[in-house]
Amino acid sequence: MSKNQHSKKHSRCWCSYQRHLYTILFLTFCLFSFVPKHAIHLSITEMDFKEKGEKTEIQISHKIFIDDLENALRKNYEIAFQKQKPNLSTKTQHKEAKKYIYEYLKKVVDITINSQKTEINYIGLEFEGDVVWIYGTLEKENSSEKESISIKNMILMDLFNDQRNMLYMTKEKTKEFLNFTNDERSQTIKF
Repeated sequence: MSKNQHSKKHSRCWCSYQRHLYTILFLTFCLFSFVPKHAIHLSITEMDFKEKGEKTEIQISHKIFIDDLENALRKNYEIAFQKQKPNLSTKTQHKEAKKYIYEYLKKVVDITINSQKTEINYIGLEFEGDVVWIYGTLEKENSSEKESISIKNMILMDLFNDQRNMLYMTKEKTKEFLNFTNDERSQTIKF
């Protein structure tokens, strides 16, 4: 094989290699440019029981991905967000976003203690990266006995079939963990 033929053959191989490399890079770019921001659909709720005199205050914190919460707000309050998106944690945040966040949570989270429905008083929220923490409280009478607590936690379940809502309960040194899915949206425990 002459030097010229070898050069042509090498050139064809290199061009073929380059085409394959560019095709692979293009396909990789396409694949990863359509990956969602986060692959899991998860929220975390914490409930801390704090005795205060004759009452117990239950401090509640929900941790939710901002983009998922915005989608839930747009779906559930379509008319309110028709002209302006929620734009949570931005300078252009919808002026009534907080009101609709609290309203949404009251619709999808229920807590019943000893067969008495309670209402969570939402008091604030805080943005942390791509998540929002939403804070609330409720009060109940103190009890030396374990109480029956029924919890419905359907946060974002109207959007995602694979949504998982984890709940951590703490009372002094006692801790409980509950896991809510579309198949198990409500649970009752003695706590």
